[in-house]
Amino acid sequence: MSMSTWPGVRTGGSTSRISTCPGPVSYFTRARTAPHAPSRVGGRMWDTHPYTSSIIPLPSVCTCLYIWSVTADDASDTTHLKGEDEERMGQYILGIDAGTSVLKAAIFDTKGNELNRGARNVPITNPEPHLAEENMQEVWVAASEAIRDALTGTSVRPDEIVAISVTGQGDGSWLIDRETGKPIGPAILWTDGRTGPIIDRWYEDGTVREQFEISGTGPYAGTASTILRWRAENQADLLGGAVNLWCKDWIEYNLTGDISTDPSDASLSGIDVRARTWSEEVNRLWGIDGIEAVLPPIKSPTDLAGTVTRAAAGVTGLKEGTPVYKGQMDITASSLGVGVARPGDCMAVIGTAGIVTVCTDDISGEIQPKDVGWLIPHGPDTWIRAMGMNFCTPNLDWFLREFGAPFRAEAEAHAPSDGDLFAYLNQKVLDTPIGARGVIYHGYLAPGGERAPFVRPSARGSFNGITGDHNRFDLLRAVYEGVAYGIRDCLDSIPTEVKTVRMAGGGANSPVWCQIFADVLGRKIIVPAGTEFGAKGAAIVAGVGAGLYNSYSEGADSTVNIVREYEPDLEKTALYTPFFEVYRDIRTSMMPIWDKLQSATRVAAAA
Repeated sequence: MSMSTWPGVRTGGSTSRISTCPGPVSYFTRARTAPHAPSRVGGRMWDTHPYTSSIIPLPSVCTCLYIWSVTADDASDTTHLKGEDEERMGQYILGIDAGTSVLKAAIFDTKGNELNRGARNVPITNPEPHLAEENMQEVWVAASEAIRDALTGTSVRPDEIVAISVTGQGDGSWLIDRETGKPIGPAILWTDGRTGPIIDRWYEDGTVREQFEISGTGPYAGTASTILRWRAENQADLLGGAVNLWCKDWIEYNLTGDISTDPSDASLSGIDVRARTWSEEVNRLWGIDGIEAVLPPIKSPTDLAGTVTRAAAGVTGLKEGTPVYKGQMDITASSLGVGVARPGDCMAVIGTAGIVTVCTDDISGEIQPKDVGWLIPHGPDTWIRAMGMNFCTPNLDWFLREFGAPFRAEAEAHAPSDGDLFAYLNQKVLDTPIGARGVIYHGYLAPGGERAPFVRPSARGSFNGITGDHNRFDLLRAVYEGVAYGIRDCLDSIPTEVKTVRMAGGGANSPVWCQIFADVLGRKIIVPAGTEFGAKGAAIVAGVGAGLYNSYSEGADSTVNIVREYEPDLEKTALYTPFFEVYRDIRTSMMPIWDKLQSATRVAAAA
């Protein structure tokens, strides 16, 4: 199916199609059909869904979907250039992206081409339903193995890697002994919920609002400040001689022996966001002023953290003495990896979470919106205003899990191309009118409610406007549109002019969904080449630190290529806007009702 058949799509003559997988096929590499090895967890095979980026089980006979493209534009994509055909440029950069469940290491040349990558799963443990932890030693082992894998199968020699940087999952608490460097218990992750009563109290008593003008951040249960307050109340015996790191910092410590963090990771816990330093006043408000010794020094992302030690070289295959630059957290690194480097640049990640980031150089006035989202230091004179919807593509996962059987049967019998599910779904979405014939969907499916562009732990999803005349195709389109309304809700709350949105994540693989986003937002959507944007962003940071690029903007211009563009149809935007306004009115009016529903549900469950 030609991509040019989709409204508003410009690909320079590219041809893409969605096809039924003839076997386990990598979703991660365009123009590649070589078998891959999905992860085995609990006796089952798992891989990543091509549209939603969610982890899904693979049956013994794979019926998954994959996307492949053979395009002139994609020739510059981050394809694997292995063996004798690699372009020898003499200088290569290693970017490491320590995600919550998958840790990846990728080697890039200075043009941003990905030469090879390694990946390892990282198990998450849940001692209780609301707890989420990781074994810190297992994370380092995963990192060292991923690095070694990236070095294997490419002709790039370790001595040709001139710079390294790490990005990783933000927030949480990664505690080590300051003298020995050994972990103090497991890492508490950003998804952990043990601090719920603390965060509720901070919002209720005005603590969050009081510190917001200093920090620009609205905390949640998984921020380090909240967890450190919980540790002070429940694990005070662990804090003597301890230092709190973040995920990327832990990996860098193992690579170099350096103990520090950067302003981006520190900012979500609450710093003086303008000075980019720890704030005594914010720490006092959090109630962690008595344990400030656990907070590490803050270095600039492009500062030299150290060099690869002999011990780290032995387990990773890297050359001893290779420079390692401090790096950023995953939100800012991924933004940079898709090209967000100048004021007004914007990224929307349509993945498990819906992340919206906007670059700005002006935080002189009051930070808006109040008490919600994050203001994260980015370049030397820029910041990222970020919002994070809890669930984005899982809304479609849920809908198809619960109501997908008829769609699958019909796709096999009547699909317009070759019988695959998503081509059929996309066609049905196109056949359904804008506004889903009056059905509006709110995708607040996360057990913890919603955190952007408002914070409400009791928020719950819903379909509104259903009558007996509606059908499942109306509901399907309503889900597509509802996720787009959620992204617009976040973007509209950030007072920085945005003309173009750089889209990443599994949802960016769907031409129909991308066009809906363009029309709902009233802004041009562009899709950068590649998939490993966190690792690429880390590589750009390392490149700036090493002097390969003069700035983030030069690094992004040198490495980021665009493969598809979607122009908004402003007549459709005008049709969507009244539906979006109703979407926003409904979620505003539902807030007290959600609270009542949560209370009633708890009483009934306890009966």
